[in-house]
Amino acid sequence: MTQARDEEPSSGTASTAREIALAAGLSALAFALFLALPLVGAIGLPLAGIPPVRLAHRRGAVAALMASALAGALVAAVALATGDGTDAWMRGALATGTAVLPAVFASISRRTGRPSLAFLLLCGTGAILLAALFVGDAAASGQPVGQQIAREFDRMIPAAMDSYGRSGMDAETVARVRATLNSAREFSRRYWAGLLGLLWVFSGAISFYSGARLARPAPSAEAARFEELRLPAGVAPLFIAAGAGSVFVPPGARPAMGSILLPLTALYFVAGLSIICHFARRWFRFWLLRVGVYTLVAYFPMNVGVALLGLFDWYVDFRRRGAGAIETR
Repeated sequence: MTQARDEEPSSGTASTAREIALAAGLSALAFALFLALPLVGAIGLPLAGIPPVRLAHRRGAVAALMASALAGALVAAVALATGDGTDAWMRGALATGTAVLPAVFASISRRTGRPSLAFLLLCGTGAILLAALFVGDAAASGQPVGQQIAREFDRMIPAAMDSYGRSGMDAETVARVRATLNSAREFSRRYWAGLLGLLWVFSGAISFYSGARLARPAPSAEAARFEELRLPAGVAPLFIAAGAGSVFVPPGARPAMGSILLPLTALYFVAGLSIICHFARRWFRFWLLRVGVYTLVAYFPMNVGVALLGLFDWYVDFRRRGAGAIETR
């Protein structure tokens, strides 16, 4: 009996060490996917946060922080080994940040028992830090972020047009594609901060809730269910003010309003999707049908309706009303 008791702590420590090493390796691998294929591999950014979030629910904040730091060290070590020493430490720091930020707020969710609030704070903090990172890089290079983005579009558009021309696409279609890319160039130049925030909201949702799902049956992970996401009523006035401001303020101030409006729109879309997920899990037992529903609502104009669903949930409480309607049948 005494011998068994003495072996339990070491066994638990070894198990935790293995989980930390595994989480760090998977997180580093996902971030490496982004480095190798920046466009196609962009999914690696939210995936890199999933293992530390899972670890935060299962083993606590310290284990998640250790795994995030180790993931960053692995990325930096690989960069040094391949001769890319200039950006090695920067890449390691970015890998650590990508992994640690969702894990920190998963730990807050675990400690407070308020996953929706933790997710909201994750979205706000991540969007601000991401914008600050780009501003800092622009200050170091001496070029505004919008100007850098416009230059990338100027480099990309002619190559894309040449490719479309060689493929035999008719001139009218090529002209429409060029006009679309030019519009995207101008929109991205003006609202780059809002687009970064929008992407971070989606990325944070994948990391935060997928990591919690994989951590079940940990009690805090059971509480952090995507279908139970609820946003506080205080976010709605900010969304309405940003929307009104993007229309009525002077043109020079509209990018600031749009930079608030875009991530909030994404946030309400995610909230609306969680409501749909809540009912889809009851109505569609076959997972492929649920995937079909989620894919359908991502397209315009369905996505607008989903965002409105999330916006008015604080007032209507669709989950409660829907449950009541089902029970009265």
